[in-house]
This record gives sequence, C-alpha cells and structure tokens, in this order.
Amino acid sequence: MVSYYRINVSKDGIYLFATEQGQLTSKLRAKKVFDILKEKFRESEGYKVTCTYWESSGKDVDFDINF
Repeated sequence: MVSYYRINVSKDGIYLFATEQGQLTSKLRAKKVFDILKEKFRESEGYKVTCTYWESSGKDVDFDINF
C-alpha cells in the first residue's frame, strides 16, 4: 500500500507546484512542510496552500495461476 500527503500551492486560482508524489509519507513531516509553505506563501498575497492525503493499494500477482 502506498499512502502519502501531497501539498499543492496556487496563486489567484492558478496551480504553481506540488510536492512530489510519495515524498511525504508521515503526517508529522507533512505538517512541518505545510507550515513552512503557509508561512512563505501567504493567503494575503493571493496564495493558497492545500494538503491532500492519498491512499492506494496493490495486490501481488501469482503468474502460476491458470487463467
């Protein structure tokens, strides 16, 4: 299972950048990065910083099974 936090930064509704997929896997680390970005990219200047938690899962494949 791959779970991670992705932080997005936009200005005046235009997407600027996001953290790399899979880099922020800890909630504590994501919060630290989020707080830094919120400080640097202030809402009063038109920026918006959001965080999304993503989950996905995988399944092992057994190729010895008859199809």
